[in-house]
Amino acid sequence: MELALGTVQFGLAYGVAGRGTPVPSEEVRAILARARALGVRWLDTAPAYGDIEERLAGLMGDRDEFSIVSKIPAAPSHLAAGAAAQWVADTLTRSRERLGHSLKAILFHRAEDLLDSHGAERWQAASAFASVHGLDLGVSCYDPATLAAVTARFPVALAQLPGNALDQRLCHAPPADMSQMSIHVRSAFLQGLLLMPEADACARVPAAAAVLARWHAWCRDHGRPPLQAALGLVKALPGATHCVVGVDSLAQLEAIVAAWQAAPVISAPELACNDTAVIDPRHWPLTD
Repeated sequence: MELALGTVQFGLAYGVAGRGTPVPSEEVRAILARARALGVRWLDTAPAYGDIEERLAGLMGDRDEFSIVSKIPAAPSHLAAGAAAQWVADTLTRSRERLGHSLKAILFHRAEDLLDSHGAERWQAASAFASVHGLDLGVSCYDPATLAAVTARFPVALAQLPGNALDQRLCHAPPADMSQMSIHVRSAFLQGLLLMPEADACARVPAAAAVLARWHAWCRDHGRPPLQAALGLVKALPGATHCVVGVDSLAQLEAIVAAWQAAPVISAPELACNDTAVIDPRHWPLTD
């Protein structure tokens, strides 16, 4: 499994433990240069991540050293019948103009767009574009069940799914044809919740208090720092080929890469939680 670097923090204030503002451009340049030196070769971006997709090529330096995954935004609801294909093609054209030959894969950012009545039309348009430009085509999902529904209809080459110490659904409900695709696991730190002091994390997501207490006790009992433990548990997820992590600073990147290199593969099914109020940030309480 390889580390991949997410770019959402470069375009948006993101994550419950984030810095509260997008990472400044000069710091992004330094992060990308250091990531390249440390052997990171994949970047994950999207038009929905603020303005980072359009700025990323200019921040990368030697763009040939990175492969980029980007995404097709959630489809607008107002499109007239028959317009879905053209909208997909236009969106992908913009992404490739921004990212050039570094763009290697495209994902539908909202999996449900492939499961409605226009799903086949959208997939066919994206597939035609991907074929012309030599891109892998896939989907970003919030759970393995949704991925299974998509793969039952379309030949997914790359999928992105959440997975972490608490969200181990990938262990129990993997898509049947996972061996035919690359799996990029995101949310290794659950937006930073797993790395925050326990009291702060519980205050942010009260529904997770009992689960977080179990997590921190496990880390103490096994003598593992939470960062290393979180990454070791991701390494155990079946079929995963890449672990996508985001950083707010150069120091965070250095710490994550060091922890990744030191972390053994760790299996801890006793930490798993299926409560979406805990493992799905879309259900967390809103903050001001």
